[in-house]
Amino acid sequence: ARTIRSLIAQLCEQFYRFGWATGTGGGVSIRVGGPSESRPWRVFVAPSGIQKEDMIGDDIFELDMNGKVVVPPKTPNLKQSACTPLWYVVYKQRPTVRSVIHTHSMYAQLATLLDRTESTKVLRITHLEMLKGVGHHGYDDVLEIPIIDNRPSEDLLADQLEHVINAYPNTNAVLVRRHGLYVWGDSWEQAKTQCEAFDYLFHSVIEMTRLR
Repeated sequence: ARTIRSLIAQLCEQFYRFGWATGTGGGVSIRVGGPSESRPWRVFVAPSGIQKEDMIGDDIFELDMNGKVVVPPKTPNLKQSACTPLWYVVYKQRPTVRSVIHTHSMYAQLATLLDRTESTKVLRITHLEMLKGVGHHGYDDVLEIPIIDNRPSEDLLADQLEHVINAYPNTNAVLVRRHGLYVWGDSWEQAKTQCEAFDYLFHSVIEMTRLR
């Protein structure tokens, strides 16, 4: 548990350096345990409203799969992330997932605005080498990333997120219009790698529109 807490703190600091967690935004969740490990599931989540670059392992919440706090942070007066209901949507709809990352990447946000009518429900990308980095896609495949509309608070996105996860059974990422990105993977390493690849792709398509 101590290792997972420290890992989440390190990832949050790195994502802050990437520009994905500016102003306490974004978050990371990692799930461990389960039947394959003969122990209960435990979900470790970053707290809300804390400077991600200064986070330490003692700031992390440990929850069970019902969202109940099993071990609170040692740091006092912290709140669970507003993303917490969304972590659970992904974990319950994707049983193999072990990590979910949420970023406030500028490229992710701008990618949702490439359609100036803001009516499109999916971003499609093809013929880019980095498609291989998001999993199960090759250079000439068409990657579809669902887009959901933002809401006044993060928890209100849960129903929309669940809907598109079921509507796009092969997706491992969802864009939130004018907001950011959710990415998940079967390990924290896979989630991180895919998150970096998605961000590269968003940057690419934004720059490509400027060449037209």
